[in-house]
Amino acid sequence: MRRREFLKLAATSATGAVLFTGCGSIGDGNPPSEFKIESPVWNPHDFRYGRDAWFATAAPPALGGYGIVVRVFEGRAKKVEGNPDFPVNRGRSCARAQALVQELYHPDRVGAPLRLVGPRGSGQYQLIGWDEGLEQVASSIRQAPDSTLLVTEPLNGALGAIVERFVAATGVRHAAFEPDERVVLREAMRRVFGSTSFPVLDLARARLLVSFSADFLHGWISPVQFARAYGAFRQGRPGVRGTYYHVGPRLSGTAANADRWFPIRPGAEGLVALAVAQVVLEHGMADQAGAERFFQVLGLTPERLANEFAPARVAESTGLTVDQIEELGHAFGEQRPSVAIAGTHAAATTNGLFNLVAVFALNYLVGSVGTEGGLLLNPGSPLPEALPANRSGDPYRRWVELAQQIAGGQITTVLVHRANPVYHLPPASGFQDALRGAGTVVSCSSFLDETAMLADLVLPDQTLLEQWGLVVPDPGPGYQAVAVQQPVVNPFVDARAFGDVLIQLAAQLGRPLPWPSQEEGVRALAGALRGLGRGNVAAADPKAYFVTMQAQGGWWDEGARAAEASPQAPTTLADPEFAGDPGQFPFHLLPYPSPSLGYGEFSHLPWLQGLSEPISTNVWGTWVEVNPRTAEEIGVQTGDLVRLVTPQGSAELPVYVNPAAVPGVLSVPMGQGHTAYGRYAEGRGVNPFALVAPLTERETGTLAWAATRCRVEPTGKRVRIARMEGQVPAFQLEEFPIVKVAPPAR
Repeated sequence: MRRREFLKLAATSATGAVLFTGCGSIGDGNPPSEFKIESPVWNPHDFRYGRDAWFATAAPPALGGYGIVVRVFEGRAKKVEGNPDFPVNRGRSCARAQALVQELYHPDRVGAPLRLVGPRGSGQYQLIGWDEGLEQVASSIRQAPDSTLLVTEPLNGALGAIVERFVAATGVRHAAFEPDERVVLREAMRRVFGSTSFPVLDLARARLLVSFSADFLHGWISPVQFARAYGAFRQGRPGVRGTYYHVGPRLSGTAANADRWFPIRPGAEGLVALAVAQVVLEHGMADQAGAERFFQVLGLTPERLANEFAPARVAESTGLTVDQIEELGHAFGEQRPSVAIAGTHAAATTNGLFNLVAVFALNYLVGSVGTEGGLLLNPGSPLPEALPANRSGDPYRRWVELAQQIAGGQITTVLVHRANPVYHLPPASGFQDALRGAGTVVSCSSFLDETAMLADLVLPDQTLLEQWGLVVPDPGPGYQAVAVQQPVVNPFVDARAFGDVLIQLAAQLGRPLPWPSQEEGVRALAGALRGLGRGNVAAADPKAYFVTMQAQGGWWDEGARAAEASPQAPTTLADPEFAGDPGQFPFHLLPYPSPSLGYGEFSHLPWLQGLSEPISTNVWGTWVEVNPRTAEEIGVQTGDLVRLVTPQGSAELPVYVNPAAVPGVLSVPMGQGHTAYGRYAEGRGVNPFALVAPLTERETGTLAWAATRCRVEPTGKRVRIARMEGQVPAFQLEEFPIVKVAPPAR
């Protein structure tokens, strides 16, 4: 039986069994052989017959919302793989998705509703029933809906639809929490391209890639999609190997893959981009129509660009030489199709928006917007009114305002889901102190993280492998797509899906939502997709349609592409600013998201704690990367404990002497320093957010977490750093040249 016939049988079967297509060589999208993925209509059913069952579902939106499949054996989830049919990832997955199994069976999961019986932060809770907990929350909201704040992750898909309906029906306030650099990136996409979605990198057909600080292989936006494209960029075409330049202040795992790495001063990405643009224009390599859009986006004239941003004028400020900028400009203009991207540190300075806008606008100069081998824009949701997608989080500036309103009594009830602002916001925000004095705090977390520890009630959420959902991937594959999320096992703790909690609360408040449960909301929205009359799914009735969506892992329409790019308001050119007197704080503090732990949201998972950082191979802790020359001047070596001091505070960290560290820049990974969040996260390392100054990006108001200066003070103590490379230092071999990172050019 062939694949098409098999799916047809699955959709029309009286038993409702769903068969997911795959193969032994996962990821080719056209499998020569097939294996079954069990997905009954009335999920979940745990069959115990000694054979594997495979369920198609979706990774969380924070990982890109791509398709995954989960191997289940005798009712227990065993392994996560990529969905070979889903167009975003084509069978690939990441370590964070693999670790979802550990989250499901984590020993520190909250197993039932809890009520605080001791002081806030004491962790003294007692078990209560769901009815009692929901009634207490409903009573708090009923007293003052407009004084209630709902804090969630950025809205997406079916859960986003439920949250939006709940907010509209009850009148509560809403705020979305996500890493600040993503907020800057979304605003840059709006200004440069007129889009609310992240773009696709068509690297499979590009010849040159220039990344300005974006760690796109290890955590930036959608690393699975980008890593798959990067593989095709390097090795997917016979006789053609794409060239990759990386421009940034740190040699990340992504930068280590580059043919050429140009270390720059922190915050200089936008300045380098303008100098590159001048080289492209001066030598007649620019696309004429694209040049007009480039100048429109930046509010520049050709004369000003030539006078103020020629390589010779800006080289000293960037840390590069004139020859390096000229090389980069000629490569970008000549080796077409070429594409430029920016993110991570480039977005985390006080001029982050300018940096991103200047870099992404370069793509107009070489005709790489909406064309093969360039940036392909993604369309919005196929159901823009009913199925939200690509909503931005709120900037740091608003969180400071919310903290003030909580402290002032304007907000009396706070309900939190999938967000940990107490950990992720610096102490200067005042959010933690404000939450301690709030009237009622409710956490819908699966774990007692730092924010949940200040809650009066904990109503535990189900994990992603236990609940229904629809996810709009961002970035998508270049056309409209929706991933289906479904339970892969029966829930084994007394937790409820957050959508079901909101639906029940709305009913108790006399403001019922259109659906009786989160699952019914998912099915109704899937029916709305069927009403569009297009896409990859075809079925005669709603039941068969939904079963087929489950079988394939989602819905997509290759003909639904984005409209042409439309630049919006110009962006003000800006230089970076840094907190701290250079005389007292001579170094730049450069925090960076951990490739495995992210910003700290995955620190509770031991698989990810034990996944080594790609450059240092360090695990299970925090350290500070120091250049060998700087280490010699300070008198420290790897394993020495130093005190890292910033204008905001200090922390003791072990030194890791890194030959690739830029002199004058001290890099510290994010992700550790938790005071709660389970046994695998608590009491390990340092939280860099506690050290950064509360400077903000000029236009967006986001936290500029890469804009703080620091100094180092030896303590005379030593520790052993847990690392895969061992404790023996590297020695130079005479027959091999060594690479040294010199201080930025002056």
